[in-house]
Amino acid sequence: ADLSQTRLSFPSSLLNKPRRLKMPYDVAKSSGKWKHHSHSDNYPQIMEKLGYPAEMFEKLKQMEFPVTSSLEGNVMTSKVDFDGKMMENSYTLGEEGEETDPAGKKRKVTYTMEGDNLVSVYPDYDGKGLHVRTSRHFADDNTIHTDIKIGDLEGWTRSQRC
Repeated sequence: ADLSQTRLSFPSSLLNKPRRLKMPYDVAKSSGKWKHHSHSDNYPQIMEKLGYPAEMFEKLKQMEFPVTSSLEGNVMTSKVDFDGKMMENSYTLGEEGEETDPAGKKRKVTYTMEGDNLVSVYPDYDGKGLHVRTSRHFADDNTIHTDIKIGDLEGWTRSQRC
């Protein structure tokens, strides 16, 4: 059949809608020095629900975080210098693993890629059943946007490359 005269039509809702190109989260691109940039109005409540005191939130807003991240196959490794304490964690994407925070506390976590988001799910963040989900994506080459859901509390934060 001759298709040279065939016309394609698309609904105008598809043609006029700005769309963000969905590429897998580039783990290596997250390497560098980052600083807190902005957050949802309820971010102090999020920090509190995660168990961080108010003074820690103020300190976090001023700190820079050197990060080294890599992905080899489905194994992601992250090294973060947090206030002079080096945290190094490795995860196999899609499998539950263990993460150690700056205070030395260990938690179960599962990291996955969902479209252009790196998602982490903590089924029992505080040892009392608190479910935490974070989803990160690059807003641009120098900004990481993180959506956070803790139980029924939702918010966001943005980190800017220094």
